[in-house]
Amino acid sequence: MIIIGLAGSIGSGKSTVSAYLQSLGIPVFDSENTAKSAVMVKGGPCLQKIAKCLGPDSILPSGELNRPWIAENVFRNRELLQIFETILKEQVWNDLQRFLAIQKSLGAKFVFLDFPLMIERGLYKICDSIWLIAVPDEIRIQRAILRDRHLGKEAVIERNKTQLPLSELKKYANVIIDNSGTFENTKAQINELLQKL
Repeated sequence: MIIIGLAGSIGSGKSTVSAYLQSLGIPVFDSENTAKSAVMVKGGPCLQKIAKCLGPDSILPSGELNRPWIAENVFRNRELLQIFETILKEQVWNDLQRFLAIQKSLGAKFVFLDFPLMIERGLYKICDSIWLIAVPDEIRIQRAILRDRHLGKEAVIERNKTQLPLSELKKYANVIIDNSGTFENTKAQINELLQKL
């Protein structure tokens, strides 16, 4: 089974490509949705670890994550944030291993992994191939500002600074998909690439 990683900076359209692949029935592991789901399962192992490590106030009496408490206490405390992120990363990693085992047992020819900062975090090492969703910086930043209006321009620019530049990301890519035009053009590129797998 071929493991293909999707890479791309903020505003590149990586999530849109991931959703398109899923719409075609292709197995895609979406780490962000997996992490969100991990903290939604009442009484699940992730919430139990959070309660154990961060204290009972981190979980509501209903068994759900106490989001206001997390926002107030965890995101303002580097040490607690690191504990919280470690718990989520462990859960996502376990879910990834389960996903890969299931897809392999189902006879999947290939799967895609969608992780933010795939290259920066070294996750490309578990992939057989990296498909980079490439968009010039000015277009990407403009798209991200339009999509994430609640963040504001400065926040988008700050997030962009934490990511590798496109020139550096290209060094890790086996395939480069140009998403600077219409999504119809991007889909045509993807469909052509899928035919070769």
